[in-house]
Amino acid sequence: HVGLSVSNLDASFAFFDALGYKKVGGSESYPSCFVTDGTSLITLWQTDDEPTSFNRRQNVGLHHLAIRVPSMDALGKAYDAVGNVEGVRTDGEGAFAPQTLDGTPLTHAIVYEPSGNRIELTYHEEPTPAEE
Repeated sequence: HVGLSVSNLDASFAFFDALGYKKVGGSESYPSCFVTDGTSLITLWQTDDEPTSFNRRQNVGLHHLAIRVPSMDALGKAYDAVGNVEGVRTDGEGAFAPQTLDGTPLTHAIVYEPSGNRIELTYHEEPTPAEE
């Protein structure tokens, strides 16, 4: 699993809820919410007031979290769903709509969930064998 520090637990949960993740636990003593899509577990941990934002170009740590989707259609639907969640950023520096990654079978989008964590939504097309 992966654990993310979030500045707004409810808003960050709403982001993962829009992707179909379900709440499976959490703690009141250290405010948290554990979510799963049935395969991966993500733990969301509430920060103290006035947290310091992470700069992916200046800090060592999590650059982004990639979430794989099963199809191009699912990628578009996921991007649209999270784009409707209050506080999600889908454009500007470091964020973009679905696009192919040159020279790869990968199509991806980058968004920022409400607490500012960078999330990649990705579809990996199965490569076709080269003809001999």
